[in-house]
Amino acid sequence: MKTTLKALALSAAMVVGVATTVMADTRPITDAVIVEYLEFNLVDGANPDEFLRETLAMDEVLEGYDGFVARHLARNTDGSWVEVVYWTSLETAEAALPRFVEDPRTKGFLALVDGDSLSVKYSNVFDF
Repeated sequence: MKTTLKALALSAAMVVGVATTVMADTRPITDAVIVEYLEFNLVDGANPDEFLRETLAMDEVLEGYDGFVARHLARNTDGSWVEVVYWTSLETAEAALPRFVEDPRTKGFLALVDGDSLSVKYSNVFDF
């Protein structure tokens, strides 16, 4: 059970990561109703440049997922990473996790993320 939960949490990290702002061409940011926050470290010895290359390769994967709107990646001053992913619903955000883990295109990305460090939170977007 713990391994399954770690795999799901790690998949959330895959639903992470772009060094630049990435937005699916078909969805405006205003379509987002859920924000997924992922904070994590890279595995010891991981090359940040390699991680960024792998992260950019995830764009094509995520853009094929129902409900994906956009994502942003930032690096904290302590070296940890934060990814913010926008979704059209909580259901689509949660459904992306196991799919991402099983996708063979995500293996290189997942190998660089320290699953034990991963924290995932979901928030509702409010209109002002």
